[in-house]
Amino acid sequence: MDIYAQNILDRYKNPFHKDKKIHETISHKEANHSCGDIVTVKLSEDGMKIIDYSYAGNGCAISMAASDMIGDLIINMTTDQILELSKDDLFELLGIEISLRRSKCALLSLLALQNGILISLDKPTRNWTYYHLS
Repeated sequence: MDIYAQNILDRYKNPFHKDKKIHETISHKEANHSCGDIVTVKLSEDGMKIIDYSYAGNGCAISMAASDMIGDLIINMTTDQILELSKDDLFELLGIEISLRRSKCALLSLLALQNGILISLDKPTRNWTYYHLS
């Protein structure tokens, strides 16, 4: 199996949401210290509904493609709906099988999104163990 399926490479090379200028109301940075991937997600919300998304960062094709593709998923979602997203939701969005070794790469933007929202709500943040990763 080729870990870099065409959809992943396409979004990595031609992202829709990377470095987009938005009126951000939530911004949060997370890093995958096991490989060096870093992503900062930015959300624009109207009430509790996400109306725009952007991200900045550096990393492998999987982490950057996932950071881009998650934007398509979350625009028009509420913050509560984003907090309910699971690793399986993101893996399904990516459309490829993700090995345990690459799981943190794929989930980095989800962790950043959920922690950014939790911080804005003054709630405890999540770590990799929330997704059953250590």
